[in-house]
Amino acid sequence: MASQGARHLQLQQELFRLLFLIRGRMKDIVQDADADLSPMHILVLRTLVEEGDMPQSSLVKKMRRDKAQVTRLVNELEKQKLLVKTRDEQDKRSFILKPATQVRKKVQYFIGKEQALVAQMLAGISDRDIEKLEALLVRMQVNLVQREVEEL
Repeated sequence: MASQGARHLQLQQELFRLLFLIRGRMKDIVQDADADLSPMHILVLRTLVEEGDMPQSSLVKKMRRDKAQVTRLVNELEKQKLLVKTRDEQDKRSFILKPATQVRKKVQYFIGKEQALVAQMLAGISDRDIEKLEALLVRMQVNLVQREVEEL
């Protein structure tokens, strides 16, 4: 029987293999959708489509990225006319971000491809095992978020 350390090492290796496979496939999907966009650009657009118009400061919090990175992404998307940035009427120092009209179609395309990728990954896995996997993934996310909060 393998020791706990050996099991953790094996799990770590499998988890990172999966993460890199998914990352590579997601990059391919984004490139197929629009060669001028990165996965982070898609994340910005997807967040705005799914959550609605919002101040840039809210986008920073939702994405859990630093302000400078989000500002750079927003500026690039605004140059490509995929995002509209308007001055917030309540707080003149802030901007409200809104996806351009054609963005919804791009995001829906991306979500469809993402769903197909997930279906491919889950092929041959029982509904019961998928439910267990979902619960474990949620728990892992909670563990990571708790760690972030503790570090603040």
